[in-house]
Amino acid sequence: MKKRCKVASGIAIVSFGLGMMSSVQASSVTLSTSDSQFTEGYNNQGWWNTYTSNFDYNSNDNDNYLTGKLRKTVYRSFFTFDLAALGNQPVSSATLKIQRFEGFGRSIHTLGFFDVSTPAIALNQKINNPDFSIYNDLGSGKSYGNFKVSSSGDENEILSFSLNSNAIADINANDEKYFSIGAALLNDLKPAYQYLFAYSADTPVKLVVTTASVPEPLTLGGTVVAGAMGWWIKRKRQGR
Repeated sequence: MKKRCKVASGIAIVSFGLGMMSSVQASSVTLSTSDSQFTEGYNNQGWWNTYTSNFDYNSNDNDNYLTGKLRKTVYRSFFTFDLAALGNQPVSSATLKIQRFEGFGRSIHTLGFFDVSTPAIALNQKINNPDFSIYNDLGSGKSYGNFKVSSSGDENEILSFSLNSNAIADINANDEKYFSIGAALLNDLKPAYQYLFAYSADTPVKLVVTTASVPEPLTLGGTVVAGAMGWWIKRKRQGR
Protein backbone atom coordinates (compact mmCIF):
# COMPACT_ATOMS: atom_id res chain seq x y z
CA MET A 1 0.00 0.00 0.00
CA LYS A 2 2.83 2.36 0.94
CA LYS A 3 4.59 1.60 -2.34
CA ARG A 4 1.40 2.33 -4.30
CA CYS A 5 1.06 5.71 -2.58
CA LYS A 6 4.59 6.63 -3.61
CA VAL A 7 3.87 5.67 -7.20
CA ALA A 8 0.62 7.63 -7.20
CA SER A 9 2.37 10.67 -5.75
CA GLY A 10 5.05 10.42 -8.40
CA ILE A 11 2.50 10.24 -11.20
CA ALA A 12 0.69 13.27 -9.80
CA ILE A 13 3.92 15.27 -9.66
CA VAL A 14 4.87 14.31 -13.21
CA SER A 15 1.40 15.11 -14.56
CA PHE A 16 1.29 18.46 -12.80
CA GLY A 17 4.79 19.31 -14.01
CA LEU A 18 3.92 18.51 -17.62
CA GLY A 19 0.89 20.74 -17.32
CA MET A 20 3.08 23.60 -16.15
CA MET A 21 5.32 23.26 -19.24
CA SER A 22 2.66 23.93 -21.87
CA SER A 23 3.34 26.01 -24.98
CA VAL A 24 1.87 29.35 -26.05
CA GLN A 25 -0.64 28.69 -28.83
CA ALA A 26 -0.34 30.36 -32.24
CA SER A 27 -2.55 33.41 -32.70
CA SER A 28 -3.56 35.77 -35.49
CA VAL A 29 -2.57 39.45 -35.46
CA THR A 30 -3.94 41.98 -37.96
CA LEU A 31 -1.70 44.91 -38.90
CA SER A 32 -3.01 47.83 -40.94
CA THR A 33 -1.58 50.68 -43.00
CA SER A 34 -3.86 52.90 -40.93
CA ASP A 35 -1.69 52.29 -37.83
CA SER A 36 0.85 54.96 -36.79
CA GLN A 37 0.18 57.20 -39.79
CA PHE A 38 3.01 59.35 -41.13
CA THR A 39 0.49 61.85 -42.49
CA GLU A 40 -2.39 62.23 -40.06
CA GLY A 41 -5.66 60.99 -41.52
CA TYR A 42 -4.03 59.09 -44.39
CA ASN A 43 -2.89 55.50 -44.62
CA ASN A 44 0.75 54.45 -44.93
CA GLN A 45 0.40 53.35 -48.53
CA GLY A 46 0.52 54.82 -52.01
CA TRP A 47 2.51 54.85 -55.22
CA TRP A 48 5.75 56.00 -56.79
CA ASN A 49 5.78 56.66 -60.52
CA THR A 50 7.99 57.52 -63.47
CA TYR A 51 6.48 60.80 -64.56
CA THR A 52 5.12 64.00 -63.06
CA SER A 53 2.98 66.85 -64.32
CA ASN A 54 0.97 69.78 -63.04
CA PHE A 55 -2.11 67.57 -62.95
CA ASP A 56 -0.86 64.54 -61.07
CA TYR A 57 -1.77 63.40 -57.59
CA ASN A 58 1.69 62.96 -56.11
CA SER A 59 0.96 64.18 -52.59
CA ASN A 60 1.21 62.82 -49.07
CA ASP A 61 -2.57 62.94 -48.64
CA ASN A 62 -3.16 60.59 -51.58
CA ASP A 63 -3.10 56.99 -50.34
CA ASN A 64 -4.38 55.46 -53.59
CA TYR A 65 -2.37 52.30 -54.34
CA LEU A 66 -2.92 52.18 -58.11
CA THR A 67 -0.46 49.68 -59.61
CA GLY A 68 0.30 49.51 -63.34
CA LYS A 69 0.30 51.97 -66.23
CA LEU A 70 -1.83 54.95 -67.26
CA ARG A 71 -0.78 56.26 -70.67
CA LYS A 72 2.96 56.93 -70.32
CA THR A 73 3.15 56.84 -66.52
CA VAL A 74 3.99 53.59 -64.69
CA TYR A 75 2.99 53.21 -61.04
CA ARG A 76 4.39 50.90 -58.38
CA SER A 77 2.75 50.80 -54.99
CA PHE A 78 3.77 50.18 -51.39
CA PHE A 79 2.28 49.28 -48.03
CA THR A 80 3.91 50.12 -44.69
CA PHE A 81 3.02 48.35 -41.43
CA ASP A 82 3.89 49.10 -37.82
CA LEU A 83 5.20 45.85 -36.28
CA ALA A 84 4.96 47.05 -32.68
CA ALA A 85 1.85 44.95 -32.04
CA LEU A 86 3.90 41.78 -32.57
CA GLY A 87 6.24 42.44 -29.69
CA ASN A 88 8.97 39.81 -29.87
CA GLN A 89 6.71 37.07 -31.18
CA PRO A 90 8.03 35.19 -34.22
CA VAL A 91 5.75 34.95 -37.24
CA SER A 92 4.97 31.74 -39.13
CA SER A 93 2.72 33.11 -41.92
CA ALA A 94 1.70 36.44 -43.44
CA THR A 95 -1.20 37.27 -45.75
CA LEU A 96 -1.85 40.61 -47.45
CA LYS A 97 -5.52 41.63 -47.61
CA ILE A 98 -6.13 44.13 -50.43
CA GLN A 99 -9.45 45.42 -51.76
CA ARG A 100 -9.76 44.84 -55.51
CA PHE A 101 -11.28 48.16 -56.59
CA GLU A 102 -10.91 48.73 -60.36
CA GLY A 103 -8.64 47.02 -62.88
CA PHE A 104 -8.16 47.39 -66.62
CA GLY A 105 -6.28 45.96 -69.59
CA ARG A 106 -5.32 42.31 -69.79
CA SER A 107 -7.85 39.86 -68.40
CA ILE A 108 -5.17 38.48 -66.05
CA HIS A 109 -2.29 40.52 -64.62
CA THR A 110 0.81 39.19 -62.88
CA LEU A 111 1.27 41.04 -59.61
CA GLY A 112 4.58 40.79 -57.75
CA PHE A 113 5.41 41.75 -54.17
CA PHE A 114 8.94 42.70 -53.12
CA ASP A 115 11.11 43.67 -50.19
CA VAL A 116 11.72 47.40 -49.70
CA SER A 117 15.01 48.92 -48.57
CA THR A 118 13.83 52.56 -48.68
CA PRO A 119 13.24 53.83 -45.10
CA ALA A 120 9.54 53.99 -44.28
CA ILE A 121 9.55 57.72 -43.56
CA ALA A 122 11.06 58.49 -46.99
CA LEU A 123 8.76 56.00 -48.70
CA ASN A 124 5.70 57.79 -47.35
CA GLN A 125 6.86 61.21 -48.58
CA LYS A 126 4.99 60.71 -51.85
CA ILE A 127 5.15 64.41 -52.58
CA ASN A 128 8.73 63.77 -53.76
CA ASN A 129 7.53 61.78 -56.79
CA PRO A 130 8.99 60.89 -59.18
CA ASP A 131 12.05 59.20 -57.66
CA PHE A 132 13.50 56.44 -59.82
CA SER A 133 15.51 54.94 -56.96
CA ILE A 134 12.38 54.41 -54.85
CA TYR A 135 10.34 53.40 -57.89
CA ASN A 136 12.89 50.71 -58.78
CA ASP A 137 13.06 49.54 -55.17
CA LEU A 138 9.34 48.72 -55.18
CA GLY A 139 9.62 46.25 -58.06
CA SER A 140 12.98 44.58 -57.60
CA GLY A 141 15.09 42.71 -55.08
CA LYS A 142 13.78 39.89 -52.94
CA SER A 143 10.47 38.46 -54.16
CA TYR A 144 7.65 37.91 -51.68
CA GLY A 145 5.57 36.09 -54.29
CA ASN A 146 3.96 36.50 -57.73
CA PHE A 147 0.21 36.19 -58.18
CA LYS A 148 -2.26 36.05 -61.07
CA VAL A 149 -4.99 38.66 -60.58
CA SER A 150 -8.03 39.23 -62.77
CA SER A 151 -8.53 42.81 -63.95
CA SER A 152 -12.29 42.42 -63.49
CA GLY A 153 -14.44 41.44 -60.54
CA ASP A 154 -16.34 42.80 -57.58
CA GLU A 155 -14.67 46.07 -56.58
CA ASN A 156 -15.48 45.36 -52.93
CA GLU A 157 -13.79 41.95 -52.93
CA ILE A 158 -10.89 41.54 -50.52
CA LEU A 159 -8.06 39.69 -52.25
CA SER A 160 -5.75 37.52 -50.16
CA PHE A 161 -2.08 37.04 -51.00
CA SER A 162 -0.11 34.54 -48.92
CA LEU A 163 3.46 35.81 -48.82
CA ASN A 164 6.36 33.39 -49.16
CA SER A 165 9.17 32.39 -46.82
CA ASN A 166 11.28 35.42 -47.84
CA ALA A 167 8.64 37.72 -46.37
CA ILE A 168 8.34 35.64 -43.19
CA ALA A 169 12.10 35.69 -42.69
CA ASP A 170 12.28 39.46 -43.24
CA ILE A 171 9.46 40.16 -40.80
CA ASN A 172 11.15 38.04 -38.15
CA ALA A 173 14.55 39.63 -38.81
CA ASN A 174 13.22 43.18 -38.92
CA ASP A 175 14.66 45.37 -36.16
CA GLU A 176 12.88 48.55 -37.22
CA LYS A 177 9.46 49.79 -36.14
CA TYR A 178 8.08 49.65 -39.68
CA PHE A 179 8.00 46.99 -42.39
CA SER A 180 7.18 47.85 -46.02
CA ILE A 181 6.14 45.80 -49.04
CA GLY A 182 6.44 46.91 -52.67
CA ALA A 183 4.05 45.91 -55.47
CA ALA A 184 4.45 45.99 -59.26
CA LEU A 185 2.79 44.55 -62.36
CA LEU A 186 5.23 42.15 -64.01
CA ASN A 187 3.43 41.51 -67.30
CA ASP A 188 3.80 43.52 -70.51
CA LEU A 189 2.34 46.98 -69.89
CA LYS A 190 1.38 47.63 -73.51
CA PRO A 191 -0.96 49.09 -74.64
CA ALA A 192 -1.22 52.28 -72.62
CA TYR A 193 -3.75 51.28 -69.95
CA GLN A 194 -2.85 48.27 -67.78
CA TYR A 195 -3.55 48.47 -64.07
CA LEU A 196 -5.02 47.15 -60.82
CA PHE A 197 -6.41 48.86 -57.69
CA ALA A 198 -7.53 52.14 -59.27
CA TYR A 199 -9.58 54.56 -57.12
CA SER A 200 -8.38 52.87 -53.93
CA ALA A 201 -7.89 55.96 -51.76
CA ASP A 202 -9.00 56.03 -48.11
CA THR A 203 -9.03 52.23 -47.76
CA PRO A 204 -6.28 50.67 -45.64
CA VAL A 205 -4.50 47.48 -46.65
CA LYS A 206 -4.04 44.83 -43.97
CA LEU A 207 -1.38 42.27 -43.18
CA VAL A 208 -2.66 39.28 -41.22
CA VAL A 209 0.14 37.34 -39.55
CA THR A 210 0.14 34.15 -37.54
CA THR A 211 2.50 34.12 -34.61
CA ALA A 212 4.42 30.88 -34.14
CA SER A 213 3.86 28.60 -31.14
CA VAL A 214 6.71 28.92 -28.64
CA PRO A 215 7.42 27.05 -25.38
CA GLU A 216 6.16 28.93 -22.34
CA PRO A 217 8.94 29.72 -19.83
CA LEU A 218 8.82 27.73 -16.59
CA THR A 219 7.04 29.59 -13.83
CA LEU A 220 8.21 29.42 -10.22
CA GLY A 221 5.66 26.66 -9.70
CA GLY A 222 7.02 24.79 -12.70
CA THR A 223 10.56 25.10 -11.39
CA VAL A 224 9.53 23.73 -7.99
CA VAL A 225 7.70 20.87 -9.68
CA ALA A 226 10.73 20.07 -11.82
CA GLY A 227 12.89 20.00 -8.69
CA ALA A 228 10.43 17.73 -6.90
CA MET A 229 10.36 15.40 -9.88
CA GLY A 230 14.15 15.20 -9.87
CA TRP A 231 14.24 14.48 -6.11
CA TRP A 232 11.58 11.76 -6.39
CA ILE A 233 13.33 10.04 -9.30
CA LYS A 234 16.68 10.17 -7.48
CA ARG A 235 15.17 8.63 -4.31
CA LYS A 236 13.49 5.93 -6.35
CA ARG A 237 16.73 5.02 -8.10
CA GLN A 238 18.66 4.96 -4.82
CA GLY A 239 16.10 2.62 -3.36
CA ARG A 240 16.77 0.03 -6.06
